[in-house]
Amino acid sequence: MPKVVRFLTIKEFVEDISSVSDEQRLFTNPYRDEVCKYNLLNYLQHLKSNKVDIMLIGEAPGYRGCALTGIPFTDEIQLKYPKNNYALGDWKRSSKIGNTAERSASIIWPAIREYHIIPLMWNVFPFHPYKEGKRASNRTPTQRELEEGLKYIDALKTIFQINDSQVFAVGKKAKLLLGLTEDNHCIRHPANDYKKEFRPQFDLKIGQLYLHNQFVR
Repeated sequence: MPKVVRFLTIKEFVEDISSVSDEQRLFTNPYRDEVCKYNLLNYLQHLKSNKVDIMLIGEAPGYRGCALTGIPFTDEIQLKYPKNNYALGDWKRSSKIGNTAERSASIIWPAIREYHIIPLMWNVFPFHPYKEGKRASNRTPTQRELEEGLKYIDALKTIFQINDSQVFAVGKKAKLLLGLTEDNHCIRHPANDYKKEFRPQFDLKIGQLYLHNQFVR
């Protein structure tokens, strides 16, 4: 298991993750880019100020979403959508491509908006893994990459004081990579053919948990 790094503040977390080199590796570190670094800091600070205690974890950033915005499961369309009321100021947008759209983002965000909740969304591997010779692609992270990413999950759980009962995997791959054994902590991934299954599971597991947490506070 990788050594767990205890970050004291969100700023320290963002500074650390943005310093990871992606040279001679088959992944890009979105947070080396000032746009993504700014957005991640803004996003995490907003979540912390709102005492977020639910975590959704996917596999890795997609090249049309988080790799450009710095926020998991978020493309540039959702970043600027006026009803996504999660900003603590102005968001920055990448000038590399423009208004990009990602299928997962277009399905997850409507569910989030309905509950007026912004969960802590993250990925097992926080950097964008791509196929050799094609940066505009996605691939499954290697075991080495996954081990590199686990310390960031542990750090975020510590910073936000999130226990394992509040952690949910998005998709079977993330479930396996996280070592989760219970199906009630896994939600169907909204991409591919699982759009119809994602929303009922989100409502049952995330929506109900959020409503419960609001009641007991």
